[in-house]
Amino acid sequence: MTIQQFMGRGLPLWLALTLAACGGAVSDGAAPSGAGIAPSSGTVLQGVYSVTLENKEFLSVITPELDWYALYFERLAYGNPDIFSGKLSLGVDGRAAISSVRAFQIAKSALPLSGTASISAATLQGYSVNLTGITSALSDSLSFSVAALAPTNYNPGKAASYADLQGTPGWQGSWYDGDTSNLSSLQFSSNGSVSSVSALSYCDLSSLTLAPLSGVNLFKVTLNIPVKGLGGICLRSKDRLTGVDLGGVAFLSRSPLAGKSWRLDLIAVDSAGSGISFRGDR
Repeated sequence: MTIQQFMGRGLPLWLALTLAACGGAVSDGAAPSGAGIAPSSGTVLQGVYSVTLENKEFLSVITPELDWYALYFERLAYGNPDIFSGKLSLGVDGRAAISSVRAFQIAKSALPLSGTASISAATLQGYSVNLTGITSALSDSLSFSVAALAPTNYNPGKAASYADLQGTPGWQGSWYDGDTSNLSSLQFSSNGSVSSVSALSYCDLSSLTLAPLSGVNLFKVTLNIPVKGLGGICLRSKDRLTGVDLGGVAFLSRSPLAGKSWRLDLIAVDSAGSGISFRGDR
C-alpha cells in the first residue's frame, strides 16, 4: 500500500481519535440527548408585592427566611384586613408552595383557619397565588397576581435602618385586629422600641420593637402583650398565665396620601396565626 493510499483510508479514523482525545465531539448526525429541553431553574422570591382591584388590596411580604405574610383589605375604606401567614417552600421554574397557610379572619371565625397556597410564575417582579381551603371574609375566592412595588415606591436593595422609623409627629394611622380598629400615633426610639403607642382593645402594645433585617429593606417585628389589659380586659391575653408573643414583619414605602411622604405597614401574628396589623403615614 502506498503512503497516499494509507492516508486516504486512515485519515478519517485518525482524525476522529485525535478529536476525541482532545475533548472534541464527533457528530453522527443524531441530535444530542436532551436537545431542546431547557434546564430547570430555582424559584426566587423576596420583597413586597401587591395588587389593588377596585376597593380591594392584597399585599404580601416575603422575608429572606421565606416567611410569607399577607394582608387582604377586602374593603379598603373599612380597613381591618384579613391576615395570612405561612412558610414558603420554593420549587423550580417559578413554582412555590405553602403547605400550611394560617388565615386570621375574625369575620368568619374567632380562631385562625388553615389552608394551602400554590404559587406560579414567580420572580422578583411578581407572582400568582391561589389559596385552597380558604375564602375571604366575604366568601370571595382568593387568587391573585401580584407585582413587586415600583422602585420609586419601595427600594428592595436598600438596607432598613432605625433612622427610617423616627420622625415627628410620628406615624398617624390605625391598628387592626380583625374586629376593631384604633386610631393611633406611633413613635419609635433610636433602637427601634416604641416610645409612644395607644392600646388596641385594652391590649398593651408598649413592648413593640422593630429591628432591621440584615441586608434587606424590611424590619423584624417582636411584641409581647401582657396578661393585664390597660383599662379593661385584653381578649388576646385573657385567661392566660403569661403574655402572648407575636412576631412578624414591617416595611416602609412611599405614601399615596397627599401631604404625607412615607407609609408604614406592620404585621404581627402569634404561633397559631392570630394577629394584628398597623398602617400609618407621616
